[in-house]
Amino acid sequence: MVLALVTSLVLQPLQIATAQLPDLGDPARAGLSAAKEKRIGEVAMRDIRENETSYIDDPEIEYYFNSLGRRLAAAGGSVPEDFNFFVLRDSTVNAFAMPGGFIGVHSGLVLLAQNESELAGVLGHEIGHVQQHHIARMLDQRANATVAVLASLLVAILAGRSSNGAVTEAALATGQAAAIQNQLTFSQNFEREADRAGLQTMSATGFDPQGMASFFERLGKISGNESADTAFLRTHPLTRERMADMQGRIKDSPPRIVADSNDFVLVRAKLESENGLPRDVLTRLQRESAARRQDQAARWYAISRAALSTHNLVEANRAFAQLRDMHFESPFVEMLAADLASAQGKHAEAARLCHEGLQRFPAARYLQLGEADALLSDGKAEQVVTLTRDALIESPKDERLYTLQAKAFAMLGKTADQQRVQAEIFVLQNNLVAAVEQLRLAQRSGEGDHITQAAIDSRLRELRARVKEDKANKLE
Repeated sequence: MVLALVTSLVLQPLQIATAQLPDLGDPARAGLSAAKEKRIGEVAMRDIRENETSYIDDPEIEYYFNSLGRRLAAAGGSVPEDFNFFVLRDSTVNAFAMPGGFIGVHSGLVLLAQNESELAGVLGHEIGHVQQHHIARMLDQRANATVAVLASLLVAILAGRSSNGAVTEAALATGQAAAIQNQLTFSQNFEREADRAGLQTMSATGFDPQGMASFFERLGKISGNESADTAFLRTHPLTRERMADMQGRIKDSPPRIVADSNDFVLVRAKLESENGLPRDVLTRLQRESAARRQDQAARWYAISRAALSTHNLVEANRAFAQLRDMHFESPFVEMLAADLASAQGKHAEAARLCHEGLQRFPAARYLQLGEADALLSDGKAEQVVTLTRDALIESPKDERLYTLQAKAFAMLGKTADQQRVQAEIFVLQNNLVAAVEQLRLAQRSGEGDHITQAAIDSRLRELRARVKEDKANKLE
């Protein structure tokens, strides 16, 4: 069993001989093309973002999970950018993978994980499902159906995995009941493939593979508790054979003591600060104590966040001062400082804090979003246009940057530019028809110089061609 919340790091590489691992199965997709598989995931993800109330739209949390998840995916031989990770605010212990590299995690699972290796083990397992195209292979028998139909079926399957009985009942009423019932769980072969892929990934990334085994073992022990909803075990059946196979693959590997990152303890603290009614959470956190330095920092961070959500700025600033005094290094701390400044109407200071934080933590791109948002609140729309334009060169698929830019153009009264940028937001949301309509409106407005209008005309032709192609290939 891996030690919980360990504090030191062993630098020597962990030895898990990949040559001892068998082939992970045939990942062939047969009738389901790679493009169609990707689009199914994209359309299903759009449905989740728009209609799933538990979806956590938080760039800070998203940053952590994508940083960790893509690091694991790269170690597993995949293109990191092909994966996208998100979190649902749900107390059940669950995680799931969708075609196209979209992986969801319930907040209940994150809070149950005792260290970062355990969380990495779950993500590695789900990455294995994507790498082996397991969901796509389940849907493969319907490869001739449209993307919309397959995405709807996928969302129904995911609804069946939730704890929401009403959602499940509605999903099963779509006429696909038998198909959904048969696809609620992965086969034992699929689970073993995902386990093996996950173990290889964890080893290559430097995490302790014991983390996967310890997390699954603990889930198995608590699954008999009626108050514990471990949906993960319902959808990923944990057999004795699986545990034996997993333990057999790591038994000859020395335990690796891996320190939790500061971002891990703070992302858990942020989720904990939002886990319940704000005032109740604040009261509970104030009564708790912590011994380890990381735990102390996490406690002050969570108290400050919880107090901020109740507009108790005195308590929020008091707790943050304690955190600052610890010199705890993390972009989460810099973002909290900016949020506290904004809450006090100090938008220019918030923008400065985000800008300086990004210089220290250049990978934390959400600080750039915070800077742009603070500048907007300070009425500096022109600066936001410049900032987002430069940022989009490095992050051309960042929907939030486009949204901030569209708001800036609206503030400046540049309607055609706003509509042009809104079209790009719809493209990222895989709603090409709406994107075409926005460009038509921008075209008819006649605003902007001839260069702007030429760019609008060119983009409109391109998107109309894509709509036509998608319909021909059943990717609409």
